Amino acid sequence: NIDAELIAAKHGSQIALANGCVCCSIGDDLMRSFMEVMQQSPLPDHIIIEASGVAEPSRIAGFASVDRQLRLNGIVTLVDAGAHNVHSNDPYLADNYVKQIEAAHLLLISKPDLADAGTLENLENDLAAKKPNVPIAQVTRGVLPIDLVLELNAAEGIWQPHEVIEHGFTQWATHLPKQPRAALIAKLESLRPHVLRAKGVLHDDEGAYVLHLAGGRISTEPHKGEASGHFVLIGKPQMPDAATLEKIFHKNEAA
Repeated sequence: NIDAELIAAKHGSQIALANGCVCCSIGDDLMRSFMEVMQQSPLPDHIIIEASGVAEPSRIAGFASVDRQLRLNGIVTLVDAGAHNVHSNDPYLADNYVKQIEAAHLLLISKPDLADAGTLENLENDLAAKKPNVPIAQVTRGVLPIDLVLELNAAEGIWQPHEVIEHGFTQWATHLPKQPRAALIAKLESLRPHVLRAKGVLHDDEGAYVLHLAGGRISTEPHKGEASGHFVLIGKPQMPDAATLEKIFHKNEAA
């Protein structure tokens, strides 16, 4: 679980969930985790869930009903400034993407520094038309006042957990030994546009680093903890199968 690994590398206690999409593959684990959290003393002030980029947040919000002491504050949806038009028109992503926006009580435009003024203006107008009563803010590298998230007050409604629904995306996970960063990025580039999301805690001659592919962009940043080598891809149905991906990412890995 790469996300749990990154959180563990910082501070605070956590309950790690099995690797996978919260709303689709580990609903039972999430329910148990909620129940365990509500048995802690003292109780947490807030519970924040970061879902997969292909999740349906309204389904996850249904788990707020597992305990009478829980109340849904709201759903925050991040919209990639440079990828909005692509995602909105992608035959595999569009339906899920629109649902994420429609579920939001707060819309955050991410990576605004990578888009021009005209693109940002059009995006804000589009989001405002879809969700006229929802606040919209721009955030760069996730920096924003935490109260903006914690003080949300979602309209009252009935939230019920939904049954698992296949979303048509594929996922592949592996453990990558040390290999040149540029070579790994080149392998990822060769899989466009079938890979939607990639994440890994890896290492090369320069040290440990975290790799992300999101919104069509690949980025890396230094990692202070140990590099586990965990690497996960989420893609469209056209993404190569597991055997092919093994050959791609483990070929010449020690070069």
